Amino acid sequence: MKVTVYPEQQIQRINRLKNELGKYSLISATDLNKRPREKAWSALETMKHISIAHKVYTEKVDNAFSNSKGELILVDELKASRMISYLVKRFPPVKGEIKFKMKTTKKFRPIFENDRKEPIEVIQELDACLDELKSWVERYRTSAISLNKFNSAIGPVVRLNIPEACEFILCH
Repeated sequence: MKVTVYPEQQIQRINRLKNELGKYSLISATDLNKRPREKAWSALETMKHISIAHKVYTEKVDNAFSNSKGELILVDELKASRMISYLVKRFPPVKGEIKFKMKTTKKFRPIFENDRKEPIEVIQELDACLDELKSWVERYRTSAISLNKFNSAIGPVVRLNIPEACEFILCH
């Protein structure tokens, strides 16, 4: 069954994430850097990973907005492709467990210089990424866009249009 993408729901989810992110600024650096298990990432490492993954899409989405070829439409709802639907359904944790784990390539690993993990910098970076994601959703729901596909951050195996890319990033 294909996932339906609704821009209004995406904006609501981004706002909820931004509110949650604000709460993390009240948590100590020690706790944010603590790993729950040996091979698991800390909260800060997870935030940094999401920021890195988001930034890979910045140029791709900006190019997609500027290269409006073909039919232009306003999107208030969109059925995602089968591949995107498959991935989106498997990303969110179920009862606190991530069921669909993907191997993270080096370019997406959260590496901090000299093991320095400044919480406020990481939190502000992720907050800026969420603001940019929200601006993309606002833009595609209020301006006619092309639904031409572009390669995802993981390569040409997964191709996305702008609304699918926003959903893919948001579900990550």
